[in-house]
Amino acid sequence: MTRTPAVATPAKARLTFAGVVRSEWVKLRSLRSSALSLAGAAVILIAVGLIFAATFGSDSDGANGVTEPTGVTLTGGMFAQLIVGVLGVLSVSSEYSTGMIRSTLTAVPSRVPVLAGKVVVVAMTVFPVMLASAFVVFFAGQALMSGNGHPSATLADPGVLGALLGSAVTMTGVAIMGLASGTLMRNTAAAISTLVALVFLVPGLGSLVLPASWRDDVLKFLPSNASDAFTSISPAANLLGAGGGAAVFAAWVVVPLLAAAVLLRRRDV
Repeated sequence: MTRTPAVATPAKARLTFAGVVRSEWVKLRSLRSSALSLAGAAVILIAVGLIFAATFGSDSDGANGVTEPTGVTLTGGMFAQLIVGVLGVLSVSSEYSTGMIRSTLTAVPSRVPVLAGKVVVVAMTVFPVMLASAFVVFFAGQALMSGNGHPSATLADPGVLGALLGSAVTMTGVAIMGLASGTLMRNTAAAISTLVALVFLVPGLGSLVLPASWRDDVLKFLPSNASDAFTSISPAANLLGAGGGAAVFAAWVVVPLLAAAVLLRRRDV
């Protein structure tokens, strides 16, 4: 009696974090809104910076009181932050709106690697683009101001390189805050509204409604003011130090991410 040889079964494919990252990259790249948002943020950063640089010294320059040459060219960062924040929200909320999140979490049962993969992809997409845009607007803006007879800065000047790097870090951080907000709320409109309120509206409203005696003590811990502490060439006296500002801003990014990771594990979807 002859024995039938055993047929070898293929080994079950291992799920690796690199595979999760590749999958998240494919999903982000396939979203048309991702490319449009990233391009829009770069264009806004450059265009606004050049407008302020070209009109610097006139009555209509309107650079929010910024007179330092590097700060003038980076004025568009506040608008670019809004756009990359929306990109961060959409990187996760789009999956909830289409129902694709069910397939994603089924493929990665431990779930947290999905969130970590999204963070890696968003950070590696936003940071280099915004850093390159910051350098472009810096060099072009300084050339404009110098050509108009106004003071200009160079990379060799103290704090300039840190300001350019810090601006890209800030925009990347806001994008990740948007990602965390989208994960926590699972709704695009609610997540974007929360992000806009926290980063853009609360500082202004706080200046209006908080008592003057402790206004500065509160507002300096908001994400926008914390980032100003480590991206400004000459930070205002009412801001935290550069190290403190970086730590506070990092907390605004990390804490929502940790909350998002916890809820992602506990929720059904």
